[in-house]
Amino acid sequence: MRKMFVFVAALGLVAAACGGDDAGGSCESVADDAIEVIQDVIDELDSLSLEELGAMEDEPAAIGNMERRADELQDKANELGCSDATMEELLNARVGDLTADGMFGELLIGELEGGGFFE
Repeated sequence: MRKMFVFVAALGLVAAACGGDDAGGSCESVADDAIEVIQDVIDELDSLSLEELGAMEDEPAAIGNMERRADELQDKANELGCSDATMEELLNARVGDLTADGMFGELLIGELEGGGFFE
């Protein structure tokens, strides 16, 4: 279960980053990219069984990709002048677009729905 909290914390990196390197030229498109990255993490976690997750020695590839993208996303958000308040509003509005097929994804979405992205 400790690893699950690491994954939830890692999602905070994407939320703080607010966007993507192919995000286009608006804060809205940056938020769309961030949601896509979070969806990738949810999809990968949902593909794992509890036994597979517990036996992992390394983090799932989606987490590593998310961490890499976080730096790119933060740079893009900064370039566009997207404030934290704007990004929080945009990301919170998009959390309903996330889907889950399993317990892990549902847990992560529930955390985002309940606490938002910047709490």
